[in-house]
Amino acid sequence: MTYRPQAEHRQKIQDVIIPLTAAIYDVFGSRAQDSGRPIGAFYPRNVSEKAWEHLGGIWYRSRNEQKVMNRKVNPQVRAAFARSILTGESVTLPSGTVVFWEKIPESDANKIPTPLNDS
Repeated sequence: MTYRPQAEHRQKIQDVIIPLTAAIYDVFGSRAQDSGRPIGAFYPRNVSEKAWEHLGGIWYRSRNEQKVMNRKVNPQVRAAFARSILTGESVTLPSGTVVFWEKIPESDANKIPTPLNDS
């Protein structure tokens, strides 16, 4: 199963989207043919067109890959988000906010690739 932060948490751009997109990359990598990532399964609406190019379906590619890769992301939060994508366990942010997770609907979950390290 694959999980995403609940809707209320996905709206907290800085606290959630940056570590979430980093964790998505850690768990799934990018598609070889176009560097796409399955961002849309985790953010079904309101993906920033300024930052991400929509490739179709759940797939998005960074408009500036170097900028995305150079983001400063708390390594513990990033690792916790990567675990939670696969387990659904809640994550406590350094601010004390607890991020709760929900199952990704099957219609999107079955489009997500197998995790790189499926263990």
